[in-house]
Amino acid sequence: MGKLRPGHLVEAAMWLGLCLFLFIYSFQFDQDIEIYKFGATAWPRAIVLLMAIAALGQLYHHWKRGDEASVQMISAAVDDGSEEAAHEAHHEGLKWYASTFAMLLIPFAYMRIPDWITALLAAEGGSVHVIRIVVAAILIGIFLYTMRRNMIGAMLTLPLFFAAMLEDMGFYSLAPFFIIGVMIMFGENRPKPMLAIMGLIFGLLMLLFVNILYVGLPVGNIHPFYDIGSWVVTVLQ
Repeated sequence: MGKLRPGHLVEAAMWLGLCLFLFIYSFQFDQDIEIYKFGATAWPRAIVLLMAIAALGQLYHHWKRGDEASVQMISAAVDDGSEEAAHEAHHEGLKWYASTFAMLLIPFAYMRIPDWITALLAAEGGSVHVIRIVVAAILIGIFLYTMRRNMIGAMLTLPLFFAAMLEDMGFYSLAPFFIIGVMIMFGENRPKPMLAIMGLIFGLLMLLFVNILYVGLPVGNIHPFYDIGSWVVTVLQ
């Protein structure tokens, strides 16, 4: 039994039992889909399989090392010097919290301000798109300026900003910049490796969602972002 305890076996049994239940339940909606050759159950069953693999992997880890490794990891996390680092970086002052809160408001500003301006000017058609692009450009500039002084706030804000603009700008236009932004925040600043990694990740995402899963990602509804998204989907499919 190695270093397994009864609790480890019970935990693994519960997870595997849940996976078995979900797999059996998937037959309730097992049917063909016209636009997806693998059927309705392919993606849910893939997730169930990953859950089962994770449960077995955890059981194997406990069998080899018991609770010793987990205790060491928790101890290291508790005493990792994060409090001292936060104090030295001034991440505990009122000014820093205010700056972080202000950055988190940027995505919500994009979701509201264009509508307010559109209503105020009674804009229609292409003017609405121009308003959204101009507001997006201004807010991106504000985000880039404040990012230099508050990288933690930028890390929290970037996914929200990406999600807020997704409907208008589309996944295919925004994803490359989002990937590059994440790399910059984690300290990478070499252009060639950044472009190579961005191309690899973006290509894998396209292969997974467009060619394998046939998931309809947002193409955007503002020109030229809509045109870019539609062109990418046409080429890949």
